Amino acid sequence: METTKSGPKGTITMYPEKVKLYYLEGQPEKYRLHWSRGAAITDEDIIQYAAQASHVPESAIVLAQEALFDAIDYFCANGHSVQVPYLGTFSVNLNSKVVETAEEANEESVKRCRLRFYPKRRLKAACNKKNIRMNIVDILGLKK
Repeated sequence: METTKSGPKGTITMYPEKVKLYYLEGQPEKYRLHWSRGAAITDEDIIQYAAQASHVPESAIVLAQEALFDAIDYFCANGHSVQVPYLGTFSVNLNSKVVETAEEANEESVKRCRLRFYPKRRLKAACNKKNIRMNIVDILGLKK
């Protein structure tokens, strides 16, 4: 049973999701609220939004985005942590086997590489429960 509510700033669709709690076998069903997310936001969506919000031509935003991601790729591939203002830090973690000699410590001793992302506090705060509730109220035009 989806609930779709529209307001002056957009539409929100949510639905109750059934939760099976294994430790409550034989108990009544439980539910929790879940977003109906719809389509994923694409690069084009972000570029259009940024162009409208900043009054910068889309072509300039595309070039800046490509340059930014090329820089992140380059520096992460060379073992650096990359701090992106207002977004967060990208960092590469390398796990390797412990070996007896320096000669054995080579690319074959690498178990895995992981790219990690650590969001800035501002981004985390935008996703916390209080702000999501405020956004729902704002989108639906319920603010007084």
